[in-house]
Amino acid sequence: MAFIRVYQESDKDAMIHIFRDTAAPDLRDAGDPVLHYASFLWCRPYLMLEPETCFVLDDGNGVAVGYLLGVPDTASFVQKYEETYIPHMQSQGLEKPGPDEPTSWNENLPNALREIMFNPRTMLHEQYPQLMEQWPAHIHIDILTPFQKQGWGRRLIEQFCGAAKERSVKGLHLLMAAANEDAGRFYPRVGFSRFPYVIDNGVSGEEGRDSGTIWFVKSL
Repeated sequence: MAFIRVYQESDKDAMIHIFRDTAAPDLRDAGDPVLHYASFLWCRPYLMLEPETCFVLDDGNGVAVGYLLGVPDTASFVQKYEETYIPHMQSQGLEKPGPDEPTSWNENLPNALREIMFNPRTMLHEQYPQLMEQWPAHIHIDILTPFQKQGWGRRLIEQFCGAAKERSVKGLHLLMAAANEDAGRFYPRVGFSRFPYVIDNGVSGEEGRDSGTIWFVKSL
């Protein structure tokens, strides 16, 4: 029977498989090296820098089939990313694109990902300081299809929220692709609401929408 536990180093390969299998369609369609680069951005740093607040959905036989990657304090995570994770990426042969290389998402997706990988301060969203002041934690959740829609997402969030409260965290946030309608219905059911500010200069007229992304927050 499936259950939730804390991440272990032996889960790493399974976690990367889950990330690749559940990645956004544009990333999956691009294949490698895009998926490889993306894992260095949205999966691997959490396992390396914050393993104690990464939770695994175990299928009951020791195999990870889902996860929640959690960071109790994004500012602290960014500092560790700059000091420890960027040198690690460089040791793996990864480098930031050169100044003359195209880095737009639509023009050169691999370069766009490498640009983001080496600019972790974008996670702080400094133009909206309320986000870090009130909801400083952030999470990523991915679950393999056979284990979806069984309540595991809610339970993973509850597990992380419990750990965050023990660390006196005020709240958490996540960014979600606006096209992901299932997730857009799920998060409000588990206590999230939209970031209560217009963040796209009024283009959409909606709170918590930035181009193709929805910002969700949850107070603890």
